[in-house]
Amino acid sequence: MTKTHIALITSWNQKGGIADYSERFVNALRDTESEVTVIPIKNPNTANPSLFNDIFNTIPESVDIIHVQYEAGLFGRLGMSGICAPSFFLRAASIPTPVVTTLHEVHQSHSHQNVFADYLLRSRDLVIERFALWVSDRIVVHTETAKNILTDRHDRNNHIVQMHHPVEVDAVAMDQQVARSELGFEGPLLLTFGWIEEKKNYEQVVDVLPKIPTVQYLIAGSPRNENDSAVLKRTLNRAEKLGVAERVHHLGYVSDSAVQTLFNAVDIVVLPYERVSQSGTLNLALGYERPVLTTALDPFEELRDEFGCPATYEDTDELKRKLTNLLHNNQERENLSEHAAAYADKLTWNRFAENSQAIYCRVLDAV
Repeated sequence: MTKTHIALITSWNQKGGIADYSERFVNALRDTESEVTVIPIKNPNTANPSLFNDIFNTIPESVDIIHVQYEAGLFGRLGMSGICAPSFFLRAASIPTPVVTTLHEVHQSHSHQNVFADYLLRSRDLVIERFALWVSDRIVVHTETAKNILTDRHDRNNHIVQMHHPVEVDAVAMDQQVARSELGFEGPLLLTFGWIEEKKNYEQVVDVLPKIPTVQYLIAGSPRNENDSAVLKRTLNRAEKLGVAERVHHLGYVSDSAVQTLFNAVDIVVLPYERVSQSGTLNLALGYERPVLTTALDPFEELRDEFGCPATYEDTDELKRKLTNLLHNNQERENLSEHAAAYADKLTWNRFAENSQAIYCRVLDAV
């Protein structure tokens, strides 16, 4: 392949989220002998488009492709996130360098909000998506669900490329009992991993604990704002009310060095999301060949139908039934682990980087 110089506009030097994704992406691109210049987003919470767009002053003239990692929370804030995105894409349109944009969050609606807020956020999404489609030579999304939403809204199917989110790490297996001992736990463990967020219904998992008396629930991750802190407090209060507080453990932020031990220690990773476009945590868990149980959202069911994992549930009753079955049925857990291993073997970062490089070449050939 032709060597390409990519300017990657992204969150950088942060804990978790798009920054971790981008670090792995950069390393994999460099393995393809691409040259990558990281352009960090330094003012993600500004309401000043001029301050945000200073980012363009740091892009080298020698780059062949600008690749934008877009998530609304990184592109300014004034009452709602993403406020600087339209001016950003307008500025990008004024330079001759081709642009590829990865849209990490594509939602049909924001039904978790009230009617007015849902309308505002859907309007915001529509405007930003149109700017991104107008400016970008290609749009990358990670699920067929996201591609279908964009196609229905904008009728630009040939402009949108779907590539599955790659597996997060080259996981290293270790004995489960040794891992549990290092963490200081005994017996079966459930895990929800990642930033503490309002969209994760931790309370639903807590609600089933009285009916599964032997299991402990680990919540790993830190809140990023006051709303997230309130979610954590509400979850722990719920555990106290139900008499299971001693079996619900908030671990806080887990360092990279401790992630391996944590995932090897747990029996089931539970992702009780109320909405999602794609999940890095899911890919991390599958990389460790953990059985994963998620809410039955379209992006998760899409993977389940194609790869046989994760397992999904519709409501609290089904969550309880499936957790009980998985905890007591070794064969079911092994089946999910085998499907996870096949998934991890296919969706590597190196293959993702090679496919991305192919996209860059097609874009450049068309210029």
